[in-house]
Amino acid sequence: MKILKHRGTYLEHKAKLNRNISIPLLIIGLGGLLYSFLSLNFSFIYLSIIILVVGRFFFKSYSNYKGGLDAENLVIKSLSDLSDDYYLINDIKLRDSYGNIDHIVLGPNGIFVIETKNYGGQLICNGDEWIRHYEGGLKISMRGRPYWAPDRDYNVRSPSKQAKRNAVKIKQIVESSKIFKKSIKIWIEGIVVFTNPDVNLQLTNTSVTVVTIDELYNYIINKKPKIKFSSQELESIGKSILRWAEAN
Repeated sequence: MKILKHRGTYLEHKAKLNRNISIPLLIIGLGGLLYSFLSLNFSFIYLSIIILVVGRFFFKSYSNYKGGLDAENLVIKSLSDLSDDYYLINDIKLRDSYGNIDHIVLGPNGIFVIETKNYGGQLICNGDEWIRHYEGGLKISMRGRPYWAPDRDYNVRSPSKQAKRNAVKIKQIVESSKIFKKSIKIWIEGIVVFTNPDVNLQLTNTSVTVVTIDELYNYIINKKPKIKFSSQELESIGKSILRWAEAN
């Protein structure tokens, strides 16, 4: 596989920043609590709790950014086994697009736009509607008290809608580039890939292809082509996408 653009450093930078903020705050907060209990001087206990809460917030942000970074790296590693007939573009931002595009694979058997997610747990999808389900049961509060939590469902921003929006944008770029001598209908396939091994997917009427990280490579290489692209055409498509992205 030939890489036309490597992954950016945004996620890495944000993960490092939040980690460097959270760790000292958590250490100070825990140290304050320990001092309060050992010295029986509880004047610092409320301040220590506040520091711990703030530290926990930044640590959660660190975990989210680190999870996104790890997910993108897993996809790149999975795709690295593709032959040099394939080209990979990572992490680009296009004008009028919603967020960034995680990965674009240009292959002789098709063009694939990949949306990467690191969600774990139970995810329920019906069409373009996504729900994250949390099982209830006996839980322990931050104060160490047991309580019974009900089942909870939360709406998730639709990764399939994101993949479709990105696919449409790439289709517009390719068709406007006039690479092909005659007018042809280009099909860009949107894919949502989940990298967390603990994810439990319940899928109904999905509007795009949804796979796990272990299924991604085989899905791409076994895809029957609607149009067979030459190496020269793929290079031209890749350059057109990068030129469009670099102009913004």
